[in-house]
Amino acid sequence: MNLRLQRAAEELERVYLMLPNNFDFAQLPDLPPSGSITLKEIGVLESKIEDIDYAMTSWLKQDLELFATTNEGRKKVEVLWQTPERAFQVKNNKDLRDDSGALKLPLISIQRTGITKDPARKGAFQAQLYSNRYDGRTGRLVLAKRIVQDKTRNFAAASGTRTNTGAKLQQNFPRTNKKIVIQTLSIPIPVYVNIDYKISIRTEYQQQLNELLAPFMTRTGQINSFVMRRNGHLYEAFIESNFTSGDNVASLNEDIRMFSSDINIKVLGYLIGEGNNDDRRIVRIDENTVELTFPRETVPLPGEKDFFGQ
Repeated sequence: MNLRLQRAAEELERVYLMLPNNFDFAQLPDLPPSGSITLKEIGVLESKIEDIDYAMTSWLKQDLELFATTNEGRKKVEVLWQTPERAFQVKNNKDLRDDSGALKLPLISIQRTGITKDPARKGAFQAQLYSNRYDGRTGRLVLAKRIVQDKTRNFAAASGTRTNTGAKLQQNFPRTNKKIVIQTLSIPIPVYVNIDYKISIRTEYQQQLNELLAPFMTRTGQINSFVMRRNGHLYEAFIESNFTSGDNVASLNEDIRMFSSDINIKVLGYLIGEGNNDDRRIVRIDENTVELTFPRETVPLPGEKDFFGQ
């Protein structure tokens, strides 16, 4: 029995020794007097819908960085987000339109067409974790743990102090300290969503359309997926295999000649927290309970005053 207890104590001690003494690896700063820190302060920024939109736009502008052959030579193709209002566009970026007010081609636009919260595609978290407040909200994801050295040392010193047979106080008596104070750093569990985007390519010539379509087909190799990055987060994207195309060459109208193609991309993203409407702390630090104490009732002796001095 004693051997079994000793092995259990050694195993528990081995687990505690694996815990770090600090949160340096998590970029956790010193806790301010308010007791509250933000995601930015620990190096883990929140993941919002705008971050996924930014990652998609950044992938087109910086990763692909598409060029096309025009009448003025090789030119970088402008990437617009959901084609802003004409008045705003003319005022802020006059180079996108000619003297008649028509858009200069080639041009690429991005449009978010839909968001789906699909329970069948939940990423790494397959089970729902509820909050311990029973308010129906989601639970929390533990990012890191550490031992609180000073509090654990105090419990160890208290448990190692005893009175020997000579009625003398003996300190640092060798025994295993099971009262380990651990701080836990947690955030709300990520909620996975599927976001659909439509990439629209508009060109003046067929050759330009061919030049711009080729990277979407060949950049990912034999697969149709790639990874986007934003503020330390990774979002996996999937390019649909069908590339629609069209033109108005057969039309006899006086409209500007235009070749077009639409590319649909589905992004498996995740959201952390409820954004600006979240009334909870995104980052929370908790300490475990190692000891419960109850006050002991005492009865005053005859002639002694009680607690209230009566």
